Parts: sequence; C-alpha cells; structure tokens
Amino acid sequence: MSYRIGFLLVALSCACVLPSSAQSLVTDIVVPGSPSQVAVNPGSNRIYVSLNTSTGPAIGVIDGNTNTYVDTISTPAAGQLAVNLVTGRVYTTDCCNVYVIDVTTDKVIATISVTNSSSIGIQGITVNPVTNRIFVTDDSDFQVVAIDGYTNTIVARDPTQNQELLGMAVDFGTNQILAAASGNQIVAVNGSTGAITRYTVGTINQNVAVNSFTGRAYVTNQGISSTLGLVNLASGKTGNIPLQATPIAVCVDYLSNLIFVTVSNQTIAVIDGRTNKQTGRVVVSGNYIDVNPATRLVYASDGVGAQVVHVISE
Repeated sequence: MSYRIGFLLVALSCACVLPSSAQSLVTDIVVPGSPSQVAVNPGSNRIYVSLNTSTGPAIGVIDGNTNTYVDTISTPAAGQLAVNLVTGRVYTTDCCNVYVIDVTTDKVIATISVTNSSSIGIQGITVNPVTNRIFVTDDSDFQVVAIDGYTNTIVARDPTQNQELLGMAVDFGTNQILAAASGNQIVAVNGSTGAITRYTVGTINQNVAVNSFTGRAYVTNQGISSTLGLVNLASGKTGNIPLQATPIAVCVDYLSNLIFVTVSNQTIAVIDGRTNKQTGRVVVSGNYIDVNPATRLVYASDGVGAQVVHVISE
C-alpha cells in the first residue's frame, strides 16, 4: 500500500514549486453539452466532465496541458463522477449502477449493479486510490457500498441507519470515507471496518471535500446560513466559515491548502485552510468543481446553463 501513497505524493509534488498568484478566470472551455460533475486526474492531467448532450449522456475529456476539449466518451449514464489517479479509471453512475471507464480505450468496461430500486438511488461516489476501493451512497437501501477496483465487484455494504447520504470524499491518509448527510451531519465511514462516526455541523448538507494532509473536512451547508462547515477529523471539533451566499460544491487543493467553493451569488470563493477565512473570490458562475494540485488550476462546470467549463488559477 505504501507505493500507492508514494505515487500520490510524486504525482502532486510538482505543485510545491509553482508560484502563488491572485485567483482569476484563465479561460472557458466549450463542451458539447450541459456540464455537471467534474473530476480531475492530477497524474495524467486529464479533466472529466459529466455531460448531457444532444445524443445522450457522455463523459467529456479535457486535456489540462492545453485546456482544450479532446474527447467524448459515450456512456449509458453520466451522473456522479470520480477518478482513480493511480489506475486512471473513471467511474460514473445512474440511479442504480456504477459504470467503469477504461481511459486507455475510452470505453465502458464494466457495469456494477448497486441497487434494484430507483426511488432515490446513488447520490454520491468517491475513490480511495490507496486501497483501490470505490464507495457509493445507496440511498434507496440506506447503505454505503464498497467496490473492489481490481475485480469490479461489491465487497461490503455498510448500513447508515436510515440516513440519506449525498456528496462523498475520501481521507486516504486514514481510509475514512466522508459523506454529507442531508441534514446537519458529516458521516465518516471506516473503509476497513465499516464503523461510522458522525459529526454535527451545518443544517442542510450537500457536498463534502477533505484535505488528507491536514485532516480537515469541509461540507456545503445549504441551510439557513451562508457558511461552509468545517470538521477537524482528529479532534472532532467543528465550526463554520462565513460565506457571502449559499455554497453549492467544494474542493480542496491538498498542497496549497486552499479550498474552493462555488457559491449561489455566481462567484467562486477561495478560503485559506490555515486561517479558515475567505481570502479571495472569482466572479464566475460555477456548479460542481475540482482542482489539479499539480498545475494549481481549478475546473468548474458552469452554473447557469452555458456549455462551458471554467478554468480558474490559484
């Protein structure tokens, strides 16, 4: 397992030598459909985007070296999205299934049935690249489902005690899977034992991100206050970071310790993880968001209907 952690550090280490600069819009990348979820692979510098196109669902591919759109992968669905930066495989979902994409062929190579009920279905997905496990929230059956990335088979179903879980993230340092509960909690699932720890924070939580190097998790509170929830996973202490409007989605740069939040007032807020204060903003409408720590570029799907992905500099 140690070689995988080493790969992560090598893949991201070049970010340490890049200079800091004020955040700004670098460019808009036109995509052939309405973009939604965004997932970045720092190792290959590829950005994957869930698309609803005129010919059906697809996963769009952006080359981060040139910030150009380079490919469209036809898929049965293009819902929740995650990427394993070690194996390079991409995962997307519909209500009931996880689809595995081999990026060397740009083909769906496996379909993993998670639930037979489409009443709520899959609401979140994340990947632990250290263990090569994929985790999804099955809210029809109130479970967190673990998938072995080597065999593409389900290896565990951990009940959530009738709790609906939404966005997910992995703390690969401790092998905890973090999920935003659609209430006032972050749920942490032990990736080895399935044991659950709950942290009370926020009011109507939606999406979550975690910095595995600092052990802090961030959750978008879409309730009565315009805040980003914060959990110290080591101490269990929680808090809230004030924002100017309701947060939508969040991502973290592990190395610069900057947090990026798409906000409902058509801005992207920048938060310094050392001070837990907002230090910048970019005036652009964003929806889902992810970051490449190696290039210090942030990618956000447009939040008001334009068929573009915004590229933001750190």
